[in-house]
Amino acid sequence: MQDTSVPPRNSFAETLLGLAQSGAHPVDLFSRACSDAFDAFEPGARFGYPFTQIFEPDVLRELALLHALPYDAIVSMEYRPTPATWRLADLAGSAAGTDVTHLVGVASALISVSRFALAIRLIEEARGRARTGRERFEVAWLDFLVSNRCDGGLGSPAAFAVMRTEVERGGIPDGRVVDMCTQAVVWHLKRREAGEGQFRWAVHIGQKLAGRRSVDAGTASAWYRGVAMLPAARGKAAMTSRYMKKARDTANEALAASPQALTTNALKTYYESSLKEHMYLSRDSDAALAAGRALVDLDPAWSPSHGELAEAHKLFGQLELAAAGFERAVWTGPPYVGYHLVRAARCRAALGDWDTATDHYLALLHLAPCSETVRAEGREVAQRASSQRSAAFAEALVDRAS
Repeated sequence: MQDTSVPPRNSFAETLLGLAQSGAHPVDLFSRACSDAFDAFEPGARFGYPFTQIFEPDVLRELALLHALPYDAIVSMEYRPTPATWRLADLAGSAAGTDVTHLVGVASALISVSRFALAIRLIEEARGRARTGRERFEVAWLDFLVSNRCDGGLGSPAAFAVMRTEVERGGIPDGRVVDMCTQAVVWHLKRREAGEGQFRWAVHIGQKLAGRRSVDAGTASAWYRGVAMLPAARGKAAMTSRYMKKARDTANEALAASPQALTTNALKTYYESSLKEHMYLSRDSDAALAAGRALVDLDPAWSPSHGELAEAHKLFGQLELAAAGFERAVWTGPPYVGYHLVRAARCRAALGDWDTATDHYLALLHLAPCSETVRAEGREVAQRASSQRSAAFAEALVDRAS
């Protein structure tokens, strides 16, 4: 079994901290797409900064802890380890007084690497300057993204209401409307971030627009994955499968038309959704594990892919494979090292591998020394471990408390 105590610096860490990769580590799809987007960014040229995935502030906190960096310096961009971060910090510092397209673009680049506080300042200025429907739509889009990641979506209903108003007034490109409808559907179903009326409107408009030529295949694929959640929530496996097939076909179409990290990510997210479809709806272990393996094969440097396959192994009772998968996720590195390590520790404990489980809880004490869950679970596991491991955990508890 691999040592999971000190995850390496990986391409994700380099990207979120520095918006670039050193070449020393395999590069995951998020990292490549994120840095590609910023490399191609022309402030003020156009709306629609391409996001691959957006991470909550705690992911930056974990990176600061793992790499012994000051969190405040990271979020303020006083920490600038690369030319790309110097460029972004300079853009953020000089954006005041520019037009809405410029402000929204720079704020988007900041959001892409979770620098939300700096982005919010620019969004507020853009809101005050917005005069056209498109400008108001794009500011509200960023309001949604920030609220979704930073305050549990408390501000999302208001943001969706603004976007809907501007869509109904006209002038918003079809692809941007489908982007908005996809998020309204997904986040209404997950935690009611869009109101019931907004949700039903988004389903209707998204269905109407998704098949148009004006909507690119990657955007359409995301829509079909999102709307597949509707029949899935009602236990309708056949209808879910039909939407998922459309998601797969349009993802492949996008990739064939433009083979790059962003379009490859559309296929990756299809596999993520397919894995969940077969884990929780069809309960088809073979199909779920096949989707999980395809996910890992497509993006082996991405730790959450290993973690998602491990979740499937766990669900279907394959605890040894689950434990090894979570450990692989930890060793692959951030994001979500702590989450994967907890899952690995619990699997090892369920297998009766008390020494390895205790080792994992020792590592978790470093990541979360004040966590009562870690301390309580670790203490219980350590009592069943060898005397050497038990003593080491007891000593660590005392050290962390002092």
